[in-house]
Amino acid sequence: MSATIPLKVKNMPDGGTIGGGVKAIGYEILSHLEKLRSSGEAAAIDMRSLPMAPEEYQGLMDMLGQGELDLTIEIDGPTHVRETAYAGVWWIQHKDRHDQVLSEYIEINHVPEFLSAQDDQITAAIDILGERLKGAS
Repeated sequence: MSATIPLKVKNMPDGGTIGGGVKAIGYEILSHLEKLRSSGEAAAIDMRSLPMAPEEYQGLMDMLGQGELDLTIEIDGPTHVRETAYAGVWWIQHKDRHDQVLSEYIEINHVPEFLSAQDDQITAAIDILGERLKGAS
C-alpha cells in the first residue's frame, strides 16, 4: 500500500501554481540570497537529494525562470549552466558522455564556483606565462 502526501497548491498571480515543496525551496533560496548579500557566503542545493515529483521539478524551474545566461561547457560530458531570473541563482547540471545526469544543483553565488579560476590554476598560469615571456624574443 502506498501512502500519498497531501500537497496544498497556491495560485500564483500569473495563473500558475506553486506547490508547498517548491515554495519551501524558494524560501531556502531566498535565505541563501540574503546571506550572499550580507556576508558573501555562497550555498548550493543538491537537486538530486530532494524527493520531487516531475511536476514539482518543473514548477521550480518555472518559478525560477530564465535569466540572460544559458551555456553548455564540455567537461568530460556536457555541463549546463543556466542563470535563473534571479541574480545570483544558478541552475547547474553535469552529465556524463552518455547523457546521464551526474549531479544537479542550484548554486547561490555571484558566479558559479566551478567557473572561477582556482589558486593552483592561477599559480600554474603565472609560471607558464612567465616562462613563455622569458623565452620570447
